Amino acid sequence: MLKKGKKIVLLLLAFALAVGVLAGCGGTYRTQPLDGYVPSENAAESNGGFVVKKDGWYYFINGQEDYSSDNTYGNVVKGSLMRISEEDLSAGNYTEADIVVPQLITPQDFTSGIFIYGDYVYYATPNTIQNMEGQVESSYIDFKRTKLDGTETMRNYYVQLSDNSTVYRYVEDEGVVYLLYVDSANTEIHSYNTQTGTDTVLVRGYSSYQLDTQDLTNPTVYYTMQVPKQYSYPSTTYESYTQLYKVNASATEEDAYDLGLSENEAYVDSSLDPGDENYALEYVNLGTIVFDGVSSNSTKTPFNIHWTGDSNNSNSTGGYTYSFIKYAGGKLYLSITTLGVPSSGVASVYCLDDESFAAAADWNSITANPGVNSTAGSALTPVAVSTTKATSSALFYEQNGTLYYIYLDSSNGNAITRVQVSASDDDSDYIAQSTILARNQEGATLLYLNGGYLYYSMAGTNGNALWRVRYDGAHEDYNAFTGAAADNEDYKATQYLQIDYNSSWFNPESVGGYLFFCNAESYAENYVYVMSNSGDNSALKELNDKYTDVQDAFTDISETFSNASNAAKYYFYTGDTAIITDTAGDYYELYEAEDFEVLSAFESCGSAHGFDFSGLKDYNRQSAFYNVIGRVTDDDAETIADSLEADLLLAPEEETSSAAWTWQWYAIFVPVGAVVLAGIVILTVVLVKKRKK
Repeated sequence: MLKKGKKIVLLLLAFALAVGVLAGCGGTYRTQPLDGYVPSENAAESNGGFVVKKDGWYYFINGQEDYSSDNTYGNVVKGSLMRISEEDLSAGNYTEADIVVPQLITPQDFTSGIFIYGDYVYYATPNTIQNMEGQVESSYIDFKRTKLDGTETMRNYYVQLSDNSTVYRYVEDEGVVYLLYVDSANTEIHSYNTQTGTDTVLVRGYSSYQLDTQDLTNPTVYYTMQVPKQYSYPSTTYESYTQLYKVNASATEEDAYDLGLSENEAYVDSSLDPGDENYALEYVNLGTIVFDGVSSNSTKTPFNIHWTGDSNNSNSTGGYTYSFIKYAGGKLYLSITTLGVPSSGVASVYCLDDESFAAAADWNSITANPGVNSTAGSALTPVAVSTTKATSSALFYEQNGTLYYIYLDSSNGNAITRVQVSASDDDSDYIAQSTILARNQEGATLLYLNGGYLYYSMAGTNGNALWRVRYDGAHEDYNAFTGAAADNEDYKATQYLQIDYNSSWFNPESVGGYLFFCNAESYAENYVYVMSNSGDNSALKELNDKYTDVQDAFTDISETFSNASNAAKYYFYTGDTAIITDTAGDYYELYEAEDFEVLSAFESCGSAHGFDFSGLKDYNRQSAFYNVIGRVTDDDAETIADSLEADLLLAPEEETSSAAWTWQWYAIFVPVGAVVLAGIVILTVVLVKKRKK
C-alpha cells in the first residue's frame, strides 16, 4: 500500500503530464529559420500539387510514405515537405535540400497537395495525438500550415477529420485563405476561414459537386440539389427535376436565399411545436442558383427563385436534370437532360463560362436552360449532342475563342482524338473538325495539358509509363505522310524514357522546366525524382535514344560477359565501382580480368573486347537522365544498397570454418555421438552393477 506522501507525488506527476499533453495540442513548433528565404506576396506556381514553386524555391513532398508511419514532429524525412533552390536544382545539387515541415504530408486524396499563400504553406498531415488506449489514430487527418522559412508550424490544426481521403482545397479570396473540404458522409461542403476560425457549412444534402480540376486555387464550387416536394415533410420526397448552384468559399449565411420554410405549411411538421428543432424542413444552401430544372407543368415552390407571375416560362414540359462532366479553368462542362418535350431523355453536353455567368445581371435560372427560347446567351455553349465522346475522362480547353476537347476513341483503334467544337448545330454532334493526335494508344489515361503538350499515361512495369504529344497543331500537321508529323517529333507520341511512376500517388508534374515524379522503379523506394523537361519532343527523343543505347549496351555485354554486364548496371545506378574494384574487398576475387576490363571501359566510355562505349559519354549513369531529389532515409538507403548488391553483384562465398559446418556434418556426427554416448551410459551401468555384486 502506498503512503500518503507518495500518492500525492504521483498525483502531481500525473497532473503535470496531463497539462503537458494538453499544452502540446496548441501553440507552435518553433525552429531556427532556413537560410535564403525572403518574404514576399508573389504568387506561387503550380499551387495545389506535390511540387510548388515560389520565388526561386521548389517546395515538394519527399516521396510516398505510409500515412500510418511515425509522424512525430522532427522525426520525418520520407513524406516530409522539403525545398530546394532553383540554383541547386539547375546545378544538379540534388541533395542540397532542406526539410521545411518534418511531418508526413500524406493525404489520401491525390487530387490536392500543398498550397502556398504569402509566407505560409498549407497542407494536410496525419493526426499525431493518442486516443485513450494510447494508440495514434493516424487515419484522422489534420489541416495545418507552416511558415516557409520553417520557423513556425502549428501544433494544433484548423480542422481534424476522420477520413484521410477527404477532398479538399486551400483557396484564397480577398486576402483570406479558406480550407474548402467535402464531408461526403454527411453530404456537406464546408469552408473554414483560417483567419477567424469560422467553419461554415456551405451546403448540406448536395447530390453531386464539382471543384476546378485545372485551377486548384479556384474558390468556386458547383453542386446539384434535389427539390423537396410540398407537403411531403418529414418523410420528404423530391421532384423529378433538379437544380444547379455555385458557391464561393467566402459565402456566409447572409448570402442564402430567404425561403421562409418555417412559415410555409407545406414544409413543416404540424404535429410538432413550432419551437421544436425538427418543426420545419432543414435546408442549408448558401449558393447562388445557376439552373433551375423546373418544368412548365410544375407547381411553384419556394425553391424556384426566378419563378415570377403565373408562368415560369420553362423551355421543357418535363423539366431538366444536370450531371457534371468537368470543371476546368473557370469553365463548367455538364450534361443537361431534358425530361419532357422537346427531346425527352436526351443528355447533351454544354459549357458554362464563369465570367459570362457573373456578368449576366438579369440571369434567369429557369429560362437559361437549353431550348429555342433560352436566355443564357453566350454563357452557355453547346459542346456535344451526347456524352459519348465528351466524357469526364476527356480534357477540355479553349484556344482563340474556340472550344476543343481531347478524348480516347476506343471505337477508332484507340486513337487519341481532338475535337474542335462547332458553333453551329448544322455540324453533326457539334464537331467542326476531328483530328487524330496519336493512334493505337489502348489503355491511355489523359492527364493534363501543359506547354502545348498533352501528357498521358500508359501501363508500365511497376507503375505507369508517361507519354506526351503536341496537341495544338494544325489538323494537317498530324498527317504522318504529308504533314509535319513526317519528320517533326512534336507531332508523334513520345515516351519519357522507361520511367515508371507511382500510379497510387500524385501524377507527374511539370514545373519550371522540370519534370517531377514519384519513382516506382526498382532501387527507388518511391522517392521523388526530377529530370529536365525537354523543350520539344525532338530533344526528348534524343534523350530516349541515349537511354536505349545504354540499355542495349547491357544486353550486348551480357552475351559474352554476363557478370560484367551486371557490374556495369551497378555503376549505372550508383556511379561507383569501388566496391567491386577494391582489391581488399569481398567482391574483387569473384571477377575475371576480362570483367574488370569491360567494366572499366564502360565507366570511362572507352573500348574493350570489341565493345565501343564512346557514344555513351556523359550518359552512362542514371543521373544523366533523372535523379532522386531531397533526402533518403538511412534505412531506405541501406535497403537500396543491399538490393543493388544482391541483384547485380556476384555473391561472396561463405567462409568455411568450424563455425560454418553444414547440416550434413550434423547429420553424420549427431547420430554417431548419440550412439557413443548411449554405449558409455550402458557400460557405466554394467560396471556399477558388477561392483555391487
